[in-house]
Amino acid sequence: MEPVAGTTASAGAKFAIGLLAGIAAVLLPRLLALLSKSDDANIIFFPSSYFMLAAGVGVFLGLVTLVLEYQVAAKPKETFMAALGLPAVLSGALGTASTAESVSDANRDAERLRQAVRIEQGIVKEGSFTALEPVGGPAPAKPMGNGAFFDLPFVASAHAADDRLAQASADPVRFGVRVNQPKYVVVLRQAANEQQALQDAHKLQAQLPGARAVRSNKGFFVVLGNAPASETDALLAAARAKKADDQLQPVLVEMKQ
Repeated sequence: MEPVAGTTASAGAKFAIGLLAGIAAVLLPRLLALLSKSDDANIIFFPSSYFMLAAGVGVFLGLVTLVLEYQVAAKPKETFMAALGLPAVLSGALGTASTAESVSDANRDAERLRQAVRIEQGIVKEGSFTALEPVGGPAPAKPMGNGAFFDLPFVASAHAADDRLAQASADPVRFGVRVNQPKYVVVLRQAANEQQALQDAHKLQAQLPGARAVRSNKGFFVVLGNAPASETDALLAAARAKKADDQLQPVLVEMKQ
């Protein structure tokens, strides 16, 4: 029986179609990622081993396609679409696993760097808060002096309102693989009561405009900024605060949700 026009039952054609589908499913997602990356991102998308993987998947899928459609007359596009499904799933799973491992490696490197900075600056992580609220209302505006103001996302200016707290602590929606990092507040001093916390915060604001008096589940404190931040941001702010006033001993306290 002659094949219908536009179809093929050739074993070589089936193998070639499966081979093309396998290679395309492995290479195309990374090619699109390569085209969309920023210019300053130094990322290797196609190591030599990845081309070997693509060739291996292509050969395997070509043989599978040859077995499944042996002497079956079908249009090339139908064979290609049928062969594309399995490697697309495998490629997605492989890409996700590879991304997760890369994120883990980057997070470990960042943690080693943060630990080195903590040791060098004498900044420790200690304790945790489950509740934190400002006391005494917003601080009056103060001029910036000698670069003492910390231009960080969670160190709000004196003009910020209370709703800035929620905006600063809210994470944007992301669909990629990322590390769920704990949030920290920079504690500058502990106070015996609300009045002392307000007085200490007022004194520190001369050099640290981000100093705030707060009430937590463990008492009254003077902290830096209006909202918890990532460990990296909190550590940088603590180091700058210590540089501005060498009498301070900032402590990073985790904010439990």
